Amino acid sequence: MSGETKVQRVLIVDDDELIRVLLKSLLKLIGAEVVGEAADGKEAVSRYATLKPDVTLLDVEMPVKNGFDALKEIRKLDASAEIIMLTANDNTAVAESCIHAGARSYIKKGLTAEMLKSTLQTHLDSLKT
Repeated sequence: MSGETKVQRVLIVDDDELIRVLLKSLLKLIGAEVVGEAADGKEAVSRYATLKPDVTLLDVEMPVKNGFDALKEIRKLDASAEIIMLTANDNTAVAESCIHAGARSYIKKGLTAEMLKSTLQTHLDSLKT
């Protein structure tokens, strides 16, 4: 039916449990469904393959396998994967290399909860079109 909006199914990948909890809460507030979580890049690739989320929020700096390497592996599994990188790094070269490797965009950590919620909403809305 026209007028219905598609609920975005999201995989959250971050080694910081508090960040995952915050993102999960904010995503719920904006009407997204969190279908899974992962704490490192290796787990992210596995969870992506199993869950096939609409969107993956992927931290750059993680143990076992970093987000950049996980991004490349996920893109090999699915060239159309919608991945938004999360970074605490102020180095724009890191973000640019992720975009070049196939990430849709990136979100800088450290935003207030309200700014992060608004940013997530904007990113998810752009993927619906």
